[in-house]
Amino acid sequence: MEKFNSGDDLVRMLLEYRDSLFGFILALARDVDASEEIFQEVSLAVVEEAGRRTRVTRFIPWIHELARRRVAAYFRKNTRRVAIERSESFDDVVAQAFAENASGAHLHLRRREYLDDCIEKLPRTSRRMICRRYRDGASIREIAAAFTWTEEAVNVGLWKARRRLAACITEQMELSHENER
Repeated sequence: MEKFNSGDDLVRMLLEYRDSLFGFILALARDVDASEEIFQEVSLAVVEEAGRRTRVTRFIPWIHELARRRVAAYFRKNTRRVAIERSESFDDVVAQAFAENASGAHLHLRRREYLDDCIEKLPRTSRRMICRRYRDGASIREIAAAFTWTEEAVNVGLWKARRRLAACITEQMELSHENER
């Protein structure tokens, strides 16, 4: 279960789920301009709640409810209506679809955290090679020159490092799953 203990966590989560949240708002509002305005209002509300040190235990449902209310308020306040009438059931279907996919986004964030931890556990040379290749975008040739290795040796080194990372991430996921039971 997600547990947020500071306002900074709310802002961090807003940034992490930004695209998903905007998609949710867009699906409800069906208007890009309106969605951008509503997204700004929701973001401001999150920053205000962060300033109040609001505790949120389930971020996705909380932010989706906040967004739904802002969408409804926007359309009540403005006379401009979307040509196609929205029904409560449609809004519920959109909310359900995002709820079902929220675990996938959360799983992706977890894997990213595990990846960062696992990279730190790699031997120094492997870590440097992975960072040069994937963070800095260096080519195999550039890495080989920097390490004074052959390109084949770099390919093998990267392959071994990726295997170690995959095993480490899998292990972390399994441990996390066991701890949640």
